[in-house]
Amino acid sequence: MGIYPARGEIIFDGKPLPLNNPRNTLASGIAYVSEDRKGVGLLLDEAIEMNIAFTAMQIHDEFLKKYGIFKLYDAHKIRENSNKMIKDLDIRCTSSLQHVGRLSGGNQQKVCVGRALTQKPKMLFVSEPTRGIDIGAKKLILDLLYKLSSEEGMTIIMTSSELAELRSICDRIAIICEGKLVGILRPDAPAADYGLMMSGALNLVNKEAS
Repeated sequence: MGIYPARGEIIFDGKPLPLNNPRNTLASGIAYVSEDRKGVGLLLDEAIEMNIAFTAMQIHDEFLKKYGIFKLYDAHKIRENSNKMIKDLDIRCTSSLQHVGRLSGGNQQKVCVGRALTQKPKMLFVSEPTRGIDIGAKKLILDLLYKLSSEEGMTIIMTSSELAELRSICDRIAIICEGKLVGILRPDAPAADYGLMMSGALNLVNKEAS
């Protein structure tokens, strides 16, 4: 919806969503956590608090004070929000002023999630959220995603190469093989069905269409 040229039609929250316009997508209530946290997900030379607040400031004018035609950021609100995220997500750091580049991979990923949640999204896309992080951080991230979906009603779409993780928290799992949707399974579906779909030997979409 912006990174690569796209065609088609997207209806979100009852309204058409313009394609190839990432700013409009974010403003509509969609947030995204990239698997490439160091490449595109984070400002490595900036403080934790600025990373968490940055997109909300840009897109929603959050944490800004208006003085006529000028806007200045509200340092107190930025720090207050980042400290809450640090506590809620258990981000291991010296303070909200610590540069993100000095954090471990797991804590960097938590900062990415904190920034997405600060946008107060209606829908959250997460790509490979547990890649390159330790077991403890993986559990915290997965538990958080499950809680956001089950208790707070947030729609979450997660892409992952870790099937066991998907089966542990998802309601439905779509299988993509060679760039095409081949079927949608429940998390408790037989392992054989998953194997056949991922290998391309079983395509429920084409079967149903025929």
